[in-house]
Amino acid sequence: MRRNQVVAAVLVSLLLGVYACKSVETTSAMLHNQTKQYYKAIHSAKLGLEKNPNDAEAYFQLGYSYTFIEKMDSAYYCFMKSAELDPKKKTDVENNIGSNWARHFNLGVSEYGSANMMGAAKEFELATQADPRKIKGWLNLAMSYNQIVEEGDSTYTTHLYAASDTLMAKVGADDPDYGKVLSLAGRVMIMKGDEEQAIATFDKLVQDDPTNAEIVEEIGNDFLRAQNYSGAAKMYQLAAQGYRRSGTDNPDLYYNLGVCYLRLKEYMSAADAYQQVIALQPENKTAHYSLILSYYQGEFWDEVIMYAQKYTTEVDPADPRGWQILALTYTKKNMKELAERAMQKFQDLSEE
Repeated sequence: MRRNQVVAAVLVSLLLGVYACKSVETTSAMLHNQTKQYYKAIHSAKLGLEKNPNDAEAYFQLGYSYTFIEKMDSAYYCFMKSAELDPKKKTDVENNIGSNWARHFNLGVSEYGSANMMGAAKEFELATQADPRKIKGWLNLAMSYNQIVEEGDSTYTTHLYAASDTLMAKVGADDPDYGKVLSLAGRVMIMKGDEEQAIATFDKLVQDDPTNAEIVEEIGNDFLRAQNYSGAAKMYQLAAQGYRRSGTDNPDLYYNLGVCYLRLKEYMSAADAYQQVIALQPENKTAHYSLILSYYQGEFWDEVIMYAQKYTTEVDPADPRGWQILALTYTKKNMKELAERAMQKFQDLSEE
């Protein structure tokens, strides 16, 4: 019995030691937090700060209370203020901030994975408030906003723009998410209509790391699907530079670049792009025919004849389209006998 009394006395003395240097109000805030009475804790901690604006413990208790009523921005501010006033609290402060961030970030990832973009955006918003220093939180928030906008809710456009601007202001070239940030920011610039700034951003992306060429190529594919052939061509050109610098090449990129130039009626540039495909894939029949078509639409008759003759004798003699375009070109050049032979061959193959 006496031993229990001694232990109790020791515990009381320890508690008195903990609370002795605290104001009554701050001590009250600590007790309220322990009993999960967070609003009462906030009230008490604020009274404590009225008495002593430099009370680090009062700020810490406020941060703790705000955590549990989901006021993440206030929690972050109070935790950081507590560490500023008492550097010894830095470890506890960072642990609490990190816990708040991880909880909401992981919930956001879960919502994003289940395609609940509204829920994901809400959780990532809380994550960015819990720790606005973390790039990954802002990136995922912007990605969620972007998905919501793409799904047709334009009311989130201003949110997307703001998150993208924040990302660009915070990210550094050494950040592991740097490429993803620039990629998303570039897309947002395009959405804003600032195509030149977007091109400059993607150019920097490839210059910083040529392996980012794949990201830029995908942006080009987005442009192509949207029938923005000028924008797509510029993206493909940047991506091609990156591939060359990294010692690789991508025939699909050059083929799509050729499609863009055909749509833009830049026929010689289209032909050059298809020549690149053929250099990489000599057996690519589609590229050979597209090369002929580029020269034909550009009215480069001599080039059409040269490559169409090769196409109809070596590449794909069974393709009636090659004979047809050759016949039409012979007619343009007033080569009547050759035109008749080619047209007959076209008709024979078309009937088979």
